[in-house]
Amino acid sequence: MPFDAFLETAWNDHGDRPREVADRLAASLDVVTAPEHVAPYARIVTHVFGEHLGEWARGVGLLRSLRELPAFDRSPAAEGAVARGIGALRYAEGDTRALEALSQDDRIAAIATAASAFAGLGEFKRALGAYAQALALADAGLPEGSPALRALAIGGNNLAAALEEKRDRDDAETQGMVAAAQSGLDYWKRAGTWFEEERAHWRLAKCLLAAGRPRDAVASAARCVEVCDRNEAPAFERFFGHAALAFAHREAGDAEAFGAARRSAFACYEQVPDGERTWCEADLKALADR
Repeated sequence: MPFDAFLETAWNDHGDRPREVADRLAASLDVVTAPEHVAPYARIVTHVFGEHLGEWARGVGLLRSLRELPAFDRSPAAEGAVARGIGALRYAEGDTRALEALSQDDRIAAIATAASAFAGLGEFKRALGAYAQALALADAGLPEGSPALRALAIGGNNLAAALEEKRDRDDAETQGMVAAAQSGLDYWKRAGTWFEEERAHWRLAKCLLAAGRPRDAVASAARCVEVCDRNEAPAFERFFGHAALAFAHREAGDAEAFGAARRSAFACYEQVPDGERTWCEADLKALADR
């Protein structure tokens, strides 16, 4: 199987079948046949063995094996991705010396990646602590193109999403959820495209709603819709933006604005392709329940 197809299949399958995908990755190093394959392979190995399974040592071993392949050219892109992945998994396992050999940017990226892993495993105290540490190290500033920018964006989003789903959050976790969503947005503005920024506004709106702050959620959801409109986003994205805005208006007690946003969401849904509609069902049902 060509590398791109193998990787796409692994990403598609890993959420539902992480163990199967982990075993597949461990047995398929032969698909890494070019230097440009190393970094994306290292990223999915780090993600699956860390965030989904917590198998730190096994993930580290697989990442180290990448350095033995003919395709590993010791370029900064290849070595950096492998080193950050190893650092993140070793740090998550509790190795206090895991980050010593990394540059400041790679150290921040590794800690933010570990925070995502802790969140995925439900270890929220460790996740919040690690993400706060990564943000503190980044306060000194990060250059454009730094791998830490994307890691902080992903880390904030993943931590916020995991905490939003937690039904017994305490006050500290709720505050951390909103702060993580805001930081995720801030860093996606530097590391991503309008698409990631739009979804980060959506995530922040949902977290603000979960935190009992509907008026702030209205503002964030409105910015999500604005980014969608400015970039002629597909109907799927616009549906979720208008739905989030409707939910925020409803919680804020503005029935008229809720109705307008609700109608816009329904109009967008009518344009969503059939293959994508299943993802809209929960929000569609919630909109129908006035």
